[in-house]
Amino acid sequence: MPDLTPGVPTALSPLVRPIVAPNPGPFTGPGTNTYLVGIDEVAVIDPGPDDQLHVDAIIGASMRERVRWVLLTHTHPDHAPGTARLVAATGAEVLAFSKRGDKDSDVVPDRLIGEGDTIEGTEFGLEVLHTPGHAPNHVCFLLEEERVLFTGDVVLDGMFSVVSPNRGGDMAVYLATLERLKRLRVARLCPGHGDVIDEPTARIDEYISHRVARERQILSLLGHGPARIRDLVAAIYGGQDLHPQLEEAAGWQVHAHLLKLKAEGKVEGTSSKSAWKLA
Repeated sequence: MPDLTPGVPTALSPLVRPIVAPNPGPFTGPGTNTYLVGIDEVAVIDPGPDDQLHVDAIIGASMRERVRWVLLTHTHPDHAPGTARLVAATGAEVLAFSKRGDKDSDVVPDRLIGEGDTIEGTEFGLEVLHTPGHAPNHVCFLLEEERVLFTGDVVLDGMFSVVSPNRGGDMAVYLATLERLKRLRVARLCPGHGDVIDEPTARIDEYISHRVARERQILSLLGHGPARIRDLVAAIYGGQDLHPQLEEAAGWQVHAHLLKLKAEGKVEGTSSKSAWKLA
């Protein structure tokens, strides 16, 4: 397992070295994982927050002149803002799914990447998989030599990924992405937060089961009558002593489930503040 101490690189394999950014919190766990892939030529996956010490750690672990690419799984503010500082120090090429980033990101990629593209380094190849749901512009990277999948925020260790409609999240699309990843033959998952996952299928199954169970819970509660999202959150998460930020995120999750159920004709509602009911 990698060292989750911020700024300390770990040799996960001959080709992969993770470094944890110093941004722990309710949404980020120990912090954002930045992955260095390659030796003679290095691809940096998700440089994390705009933090000088973290960028220095990335450069120190890879050598400035060897950093060829900055690869973004997506542009949420805990994954992408360190890009500009890292590029200024290394001249690396920035690759991302689209030029239209997150509302909190001003990163402009040098090259757009999409489904089936490959980044070819001296010792490795990284295949791009478009994996929307958490974010429309989310991609994962498959390290072909080791059958390792860098999952960004699609699958995490120690927590469940947030799907927020306010940030382009889509629960139906997200579940389809999970089903797709489950069918891949990979040896391990390297998530954007938390430890490496050595049993990919079991973890993805846990994710899917969690979402299915939450959906059934919402339908069961609406079976007792119309309810607002805040009422559903109180009924589902009451007594769990959630951090205030996680309580807000719970509302996003419930809203994402309701929008999926509405599209399926199972519930009716108009907004995040209105009362929802069974169709």
